[in-house]
Amino acid sequence: MNTLKKALVSAPVLAYPKAEGRFVLDTDASGSAIGAVLSQVQEGKEKVIAYFSHCLTRPQRNYCVTRRQLLAVIEAVKNFHHYLYGTGLLDLVE
Repeated sequence: MNTLKKALVSAPVLAYPKAEGRFVLDTDASGSAIGAVLSQVQEGKEKVIAYFSHCLTRPQRNYCVTRRQLLAVIEAVKNFHHYLYGTGLLDLVE
């Protein structure tokens, strides 16, 4: 229990992106928001590079689940484009 409390109150550790290594983009969408985590495989382990979240507008909340999930991918790629541009190595996870 104490380990869980400590993990919840401590700041997440982010890694610096490296020139080599495959990026992993994990996205999710709910009825009110979208989010994503950009990770990179470094030294055989997946390390978090950055987080992204965005509240949906009223019209976007009316989208079907598939369209909200696609919106999450599009917005995440736009947000992380400076990491992803020119790499050609990306795994999408949903």
